[in-house]
Amino acid sequence: MAELEELPDEEAVHQVRKRCKKMRALLRLIRYEAEGLYRYENAQFRNLANTLSGSRDAVSLRDSLLKLAPGDYPQIEAFLSHRAEHQRDEQAMADAAQQLDQAAQRLEGWPLQPLRWIHTRKGYEKGYRRARKAMNKALAEESPESFHEFRKRVKDHWYHSRLMAKRYEKRIGPRQKPLNKLAKALGDWRDLHLLCTFLAPMSDRFPGELIPLLDSATKRSDELHRQIEQQADALFRPKQFAW
Repeated sequence: MAELEELPDEEAVHQVRKRCKKMRALLRLIRYEAEGLYRYENAQFRNLANTLSGSRDAVSLRDSLLKLAPGDYPQIEAFLSHRAEHQRDEQAMADAAQQLDQAAQRLEGWPLQPLRWIHTRKGYEKGYRRARKAMNKALAEESPESFHEFRKRVKDHWYHSRLMAKRYEKRIGPRQKPLNKLAKALGDWRDLHLLCTFLAPMSDRFPGELIPLLDSATKRSDELHRQIEQQADALFRPKQFAW
């Protein structure tokens, strides 16, 4: 709530959406002992993040180009920057603030008293299995949709690992950095795909820049794909998580 009020719009949107994902990951960790709480609050935080998704998508395309080749494609960079800067939606920001206020008021009523560490262990194991299943599907299908789903499951597992690392430091602590690296690689791969898909029909608009950009993006995507395969195999090789 403070970030939405105090930060510049672009940064505030990013932070609020990230924190909604963290709250949803927390809820998944205790889902099977608090199903009613999970279903309601997960939907609420998902809707909250979706309220701000329009402006974030434009920023992601610009940032993807800046990561790939800053300054190499000035016409496309100017176009994407202008688009990102003019995606402000004041009504969406106001709606998000209202939803955050309502969420904060509900927190005291969360039925957490019966929960124990054994319940979070079950949730952690389930999150691991979901990430592994999503990995197998993504590497088999090679589709943007399956890679996006894999990224979501990896980020959940990363957030779960961060929440539980102090309790299970030796087993879970070392997983945090590799999971973060994998999530970033998956995010970069997806953003590059979205960038190419968005720009591909605009060959007439950027005749001297688009083809070289698409070639560069394809090369980088291939590098990320190899990196993702190696990192995923190291993190999710066993079928079950071993405590």
